[in-house]
Amino acid sequence: MRTHSLQHFAWLWAALFLPVTLVAQVDSTTRAANRGPAVQKIATASAVSTERLGIITSIRELPDGRVLVNDVMRRRLLLMDSTMKVVGVVLDSLSEVANAYGPRPGALIPYRGDTTFFVDPASYAIVVLDAAGKIVRVRSVWRVQDLPYFTSFSGPYGVPGPDARGRIIYRIPAQAAPSRVRPPAGFPFFPDQPDSAFVVAVNLDTRRLDTLGVIRTPKAERRIRQTADRSFTIDAVANPLPFTDEWAVLPDGTVAFVRGLDYRVEYLHPDGARTSSAKQPFDWQRLTDEDKQRLIDSVTVAQRKQNANNFVTAVIRWVNQYGKGYPKDFVVPEGYVLQPGLPKDWILPAGVKFPPNYLYACPPGVNPLTDGAAMPTCFPAPISFSSGQTPPPPTPRPVMVVAAADLPDYRPPFPAGSVRADLEGNLWIRTNPMKPTPGGPVFDIISPQGGLINRLQLPPGYAIAGFGRGKVVYLTTRDATGIHLARVRLR
Repeated sequence: MRTHSLQHFAWLWAALFLPVTLVAQVDSTTRAANRGPAVQKIATASAVSTERLGIITSIRELPDGRVLVNDVMRRRLLLMDSTMKVVGVVLDSLSEVANAYGPRPGALIPYRGDTTFFVDPASYAIVVLDAAGKIVRVRSVWRVQDLPYFTSFSGPYGVPGPDARGRIIYRIPAQAAPSRVRPPAGFPFFPDQPDSAFVVAVNLDTRRLDTLGVIRTPKAERRIRQTADRSFTIDAVANPLPFTDEWAVLPDGTVAFVRGLDYRVEYLHPDGARTSSAKQPFDWQRLTDEDKQRLIDSVTVAQRKQNANNFVTAVIRWVNQYGKGYPKDFVVPEGYVLQPGLPKDWILPAGVKFPPNYLYACPPGVNPLTDGAAMPTCFPAPISFSSGQTPPPPTPRPVMVVAAADLPDYRPPFPAGSVRADLEGNLWIRTNPMKPTPGGPVFDIISPQGGLINRLQLPPGYAIAGFGRGKVVYLTTRDATGIHLARVRLR
């Protein structure tokens, strides 16, 4: 096996033959009492999968220790035993079978008891699975317009779950307010983006929504430009330090709201009572005016380079998709990196060549994962949108970064999409490092009573896929052979 890019992966394979344990190494910099518990490092797994997997977005542990694994890249819902060996295929990527997964990535949602929902966004259907992982029936989704918000596990919307009354809890964005002044004739209305979202509960029978709470979300500032052909371009303004709130559903149906401004947790209990924890101990880092300006300057340089790369790629696509020549004054900037997934027969600008081992676009009818390959052998072909008219050539996007004065005085404690609840009711909050920290992400573990009880650090390159009973956490990682799912039991 080749050396893993995230250190040596050999220890993980060796863990298949080791007893279940958690190796804790104390970070001396976190010993101060006002900073909470010391950081412990997860360094041993009890089982690791050997099956070729794609992208794992979620898992659900069943009562007998087996695990439902949602592989959205290969479009399969697998059943693994406690050793991470595949023992069945619940939903298959083949379209001609009765248990077809569907053409789009689906989502696993745990329901009451040991029932699991699999949401197929393509057919607006919910496949209901029993405690053994078997299909028992199919029902329709409760609100089609909310599909993106309860099927996007890898985004900022959080992980849906049931409350004590059997309702499904998830997050939806706030709607922009209508314009108070009619825009000039011929000019569309571009509303300001909201800076909040709602956590709601839906009754599966009546499909009625109840609002449980409001969370603060980063406001997406935009700048709108009118081009020479009287069309409009919307540019997002980058904010490197957005403050946000997060939320999660605990196993008993309690909803936790994690506030980013002062880092505390508010709880909405099943009986309707609301409580709040104290502020969590955290090593806050204050930003001076000089710190803010250095950060903005760094982001500006990075965005300028990214915009230049994106512009070159856009011109290459425009030239090849519409049969045009490269503009006479077109110059490829130094350091340009060719985007993967372009067709092999495309014409590149002067000075640009396909590098060795380049992943080209797939030929017609070829799947990116052919012949059981562990990694994609090609990229899906670029989509061409043709309206019968050739659009004007691309133009460079300007650098859009917030002013240094608009940055907060302290670094936010956690980013968007950073909170999960385990099966013991603890919150796992992926925190922002206040200084360079070797290793993987660090999670604050907050008990159901609102106290910080532990800090755990994952190995580099690992991510949480879900949780099991008895302090079990499932992690994903990648090595030269593909994606793997690891089972770790914490002490």
